Amino acid sequence: MTKLESEIKRLMATGMTEDEARETALYDLEVEEDKSEKKTLAYDLTAEQKKVAKKYTGTGTKKPTEYQFSKRERKPNEIKRHIMTLVRILFEGLELKGDCKGVVLSNPERTLDFEKDGKLYTLTLTEHRPKK
Repeated sequence: MTKLESEIKRLMATGMTEDEARETALYDLEVEEDKSEKKTLAYDLTAEQKKVAKKYTGTGTKKPTEYQFSKRERKPNEIKRHIMTLVRILFEGLELKGDCKGVVLSNPERTLDFEKDGKLYTLTLTEHRPKK
């Protein structure tokens, strides 16, 4: 039994007549054989029909994507700023005394850099979250 005959029997089992099944099976085989070639077949749409089909199958709801990559503004932590200002004043006093030099508040809420005995140090302030 060939592929065509078995396909006809399968289609007839679904309720088609023998002529309908034969026509459908032949068209299916023709489509399968001509996958690589751009050949028009009996039931292909014309260019005008393709335009109409495209028009009616589109939903018209797709909008162009507009990404907004804006950096989130953080609220300043006034308590940490105040603490770091006090620490900076303390270290500037030590700088005047000669114990350290080059005191720089590199991040007003987090880090203070200074130099002591030729070595560079960074003092970091960390606020811990409460445990749940």
